[in-house]
Amino acid sequence: MKKYAGIIVRQDNKVLLCKRNTDGSLPGHWSCPAGSVEKGEQPLDAAIREFMEETDQPVMSEPKFCGLIKRYNRDGSKVKGMMYCYLLDVEDELTPDLENAKDGEEHTECGYFGKNDLPSPMTEQFNKLLNIILK
Repeated sequence: MKKYAGIIVRQDNKVLLCKRNTDGSLPGHWSCPAGSVEKGEQPLDAAIREFMEETDQPVMSEPKFCGLIKRYNRDGSKVKGMMYCYLLDVEDELTPDLENAKDGEEHTECGYFGKNDLPSPMTEQFNKLLNIILK
């Protein structure tokens, strides 16, 4: 089973989301910076590593676990992967630098969104998690 991990940044009741490019997993979908957990790596460590690789921004405090999203086969019969989601509350917006980030090409754009202006498409489970996180 594949494991993924990502960090949702929350600032002033808005969350940082990035739109995935058309080449990788969930093409064109909005999500948080995230990626695969490598063998022997803890999900939190993977989330921090992936965030820095995809945004070129450091994680200055430890994110808190906020949810687990399961990915199912197309027919819904079996869990084929799961994403560990962590929440990082910040006072000032962290602005991704996609041009200089090691894996910045994985996203086409990023922005901050509130509960009433969440972009689409995004997975139903991720949308549900964001609606719990946002007031």
